[in-house]
This record gives sequence, structure tokens and C-alpha cells, in this order.
Amino acid sequence: MTLRKDAIVIFVRAPALTPELVNLMSLQPTKLRAASQRTRKPSGTAKPETAEQRRNRIIRATAPLFLKKGYDNVTIDDIIGVVGGSKATIYAWFGGKEGLFDAVVRQKCEAVTLNIDIDAEGSLEQQLTAIGHSFLATVLSPPILEFHRLMVSIGHTFPETSRLFFKTGPMSAYQLVASWIEKNQKEGRLDQEDPYRLAVLFLDMLIGEHQLGWLTGMPRAIRRDKIDETVRIAVKVFLGGCAKR
Repeated sequence: MTLRKDAIVIFVRAPALTPELVNLMSLQPTKLRAASQRTRKPSGTAKPETAEQRRNRIIRATAPLFLKKGYDNVTIDDIIGVVGGSKATIYAWFGGKEGLFDAVVRQKCEAVTLNIDIDAEGSLEQQLTAIGHSFLATVLSPPILEFHRLMVSIGHTFPETSRLFFKTGPMSAYQLVASWIEKNQKEGRLDQEDPYRLAVLFLDMLIGEHQLGWLTGMPRAIRRDKIDETVRIAVKVFLGGCAKR
């Protein structure tokens, strides 16, 4: 290559690599790593699942399996395929498929009673209306209706499980509403009749047509306007016969 005569070439002389400079350069990566570790936030670690949490997860995950296939058609292998783990865990915690299904029954029934709003405020009419709507919102939900259909279908085959269903489901709901009725009786707002009987009459007024319509293949019976009308009339009839005047 030929350089132009007027070109000026400037050379910058690098400083000599003294032992001190070499030592300083070798320390830089170590300092950077240390600074990075000081400023880095610890990554969040998920808490390990407790035995009770895992047990509840197994129950929740198994419920749709029973609803979809029916009790008789579900095997332990099916359950393991959904929840993971081993057969030993299922037998140790639930005693087998029947015990696991009993746990599903309890959980489904508790979901209904927990959603009944007996702590609403306002007049007797407003409180009773809130009870009616909260009750129907749960028992007329598709998963609970499917569950009810399953329980009806296996009632004669598994009488103990059916009794468990009635005790933790319908009977618990009746008792919960009966406690609200008894409270208002003590306050002099409702007549002194058997609170449990009154609760049965009130809840059965609400549920009859809508639940039976769905179970017999008439889902159109569950319409929002019809449900609102049912609650309104049931509250009116109940208070018309029981409210103190």
C-alpha cells in the first residue's frame, strides 16, 4: 500500500504492563461479581405444599372425574392419572376410592352451606331474600346439579354415602337457615313454630321446580327471571305466615 506524503500517522504508546497494573486488572471481575451479588434480590421460592393442602387438591381434582365418568367407571389408576402421586397415598389418606368419594361428597356439600348468606342486613324481607338468592346461586350451579344427579343415581348402591350426602348437604342447609329463624324468633320477629320445619318448607319452596326441571331434562326451567320470581314469592308466602304482626 502507498501512503500519501502528507499523511500524518500518530502512534499512541500504551502504558507498560507493570506487576501492579496486572494485579489490579485481575481483581476487576471479582469485584463486579461481588457487587452483582450484593444488589441481586433473592428469587422467590414457592412454599412446599402441606399434607392438608395436597389432600384438598386431590379431592378437588377428583370431583370432576366422578361427575364425568360416574362412580363405578372411575378406577384408582384414573385418579392417579389426574392427581399424580401413588396408589399408596390414596389408600393411606382415604382408604381407597370409596373413601375418596366420601371426601368429595363432604367438600361439595360444604360448598353449598358456606355460600348461604345468613348474615345479611336489613329487614326480614331483605335478609330472607339474600338467603334465598345465595342458596339457589349455589345449588343451581352446573357442578352441583351434576353432583346431585350422581348422588341420586348411586343412592341404592351406596346407602352410607347417600346418608352422608343428606346429612352434610340438605340437612346442614336446613339447620343453617333454622338457626337464622330461631334467632329471629327469640327477638320476637317470627312466630314460635319449629325452626327446622320452617327452614325445610322455605328452602324446598325455592328449589323444587328449578332443580327437578334440570334433573328431568328441562334446563330452561332455570331462568334468571323465574328464579327471581320464585324467591320473591317464597319470601312473601313465608313471612305472610310466620312474621309477627
